[in-house]
Amino acid sequence: MLKTTVSHMRIALVALASAAAFWASAEAAHATFSEDAGITHLCGGVGAAHLEALKAQAHAFNLGFWMVEGPRGAYLADVPIQIKAGGRIIATFTAEGPLCYLKVPAGEYTIVGSHKGQTRAIRAHSGSMNHYLRW
Repeated sequence: MLKTTVSHMRIALVALASAAAFWASAEAAHATFSEDAGITHLCGGVGAAHLEALKAQAHAFNLGFWMVEGPRGAYLADVPIQIKAGGRIIATFTAEGPLCYLKVPAGEYTIVGSHKGQTRAIRAHSGSMNHYLRW
């Protein structure tokens, strides 16, 4: 019984340490980190230093996308995002910067964003890291 309790405490401490590491990396990148229905996202990248700090976290995620506007691809921030799977919304958040990383179960997703009253949607598979929502 005591052995099981100690084992559960160790597991809880490892999970807590992992979450703290993610929050620390999000803070360094001036990004938002959240988990919604098993979908973890990290968004941000406003400013060159923050963008590089965010890109350094890419290894922990399996889907990535950018939000850009115009022919030169000006970076966008504060974009409301919906993640859909099988036609239903499974996560919603506001992207605080031009780059978002997601940790999702294997599969295909529709990423929907709204900017200046216009909605854009892209389809993306887990494992792909370089999609663009363009306005």
